[in-house]
Amino acid sequence: MIRAHVNFALIKYWGKLNDELRLPYQASLSFTVDNLYTETNVVYDDNLTNDIVTINGVTNDPIMSKRVTKYMDLLRKELNFNKYADITSTNYVPTAAGLASSASAFAALSVAAVKGLNLDLSNSELSRLARLGSGSASRSIFGGFSVWNTGDDKTSVATPLNINWPEFRIIVCFVDTNVKSHSSSVAMKESVQNKELYNVWVKESKIDLDNMYQALDKKDIDLVGSIAEKNANHMHDLVESTGITYKTKESHDVIDKIHNMRQQGIKAYYTMDAGPNVKIITVANQVDLILEKLGNIETLVCKQGPGVTII
Repeated sequence: MIRAHVNFALIKYWGKLNDELRLPYQASLSFTVDNLYTETNVVYDDNLTNDIVTINGVTNDPIMSKRVTKYMDLLRKELNFNKYADITSTNYVPTAAGLASSASAFAALSVAAVKGLNLDLSNSELSRLARLGSGSASRSIFGGFSVWNTGDDKTSVATPLNINWPEFRIIVCFVDTNVKSHSSSVAMKESVQNKELYNVWVKESKIDLDNMYQALDKKDIDLVGSIAEKNANHMHDLVESTGITYKTKESHDVIDKIHNMRQQGIKAYYTMDAGPNVKIITVANQVDLILEKLGNIETLVCKQGPGVTII
């Protein structure tokens, strides 16, 4: 059984240069957390004539299993094998709610599929295979902070960053865990088509990434938080220019609370992915203050999580 954890992007991945290979237009930087993860087991069986996929206790669901079997077909081609497998996966993350469930899911699946074949691949090779399932999954191969680089099919992989910051925290605010109305892939395609705005996004993202490296090196939570917040807002402005929106009234309510906290001297900054749920970027000694200000909002406090592990 393989466990892979969710990563939350501080500098976002938004837009595919190549849909089939899931190559990004710009590099992204993320933090892998401890309390949200996927566990997957892949057992090959010579008697099987197709993959059997059980996700969250449901076997061969026509929608949920289709992406898995398509990915396994890709791995059979990539790794040159012809066995089918019994795949069991449990996602301890709300699915399709903007909480990076596909990142942990495909990181776990890619590594479980490789380990089931007794192949010994490097983390870079595993990151590449995970990317072919879900771009952000490339980063969940690694624990803590990592960056997913631009490049071609061979070189566009994630690499870990040597940042030791045990006090760093992300607080997930569960605004809405239902399946979102527009998938990330659809919203990305719509965003990329607006070339003028999208080119500005790519240019600004590179600047944000360069600034984030410096902020993380200093372990400056105010600088890290403000850069991540700016980057997230830019992404959502780009999405909203297409007519798609992920922010809800409840999202805005949490954001207003965060702004009020900062006015009171509390170190709290937000980021959002393609969904309504808000993540608060902070450090350990601010967590209790933030939770008190959030009131009855459902939260999960996350610290640094590990890379993919065998359990």
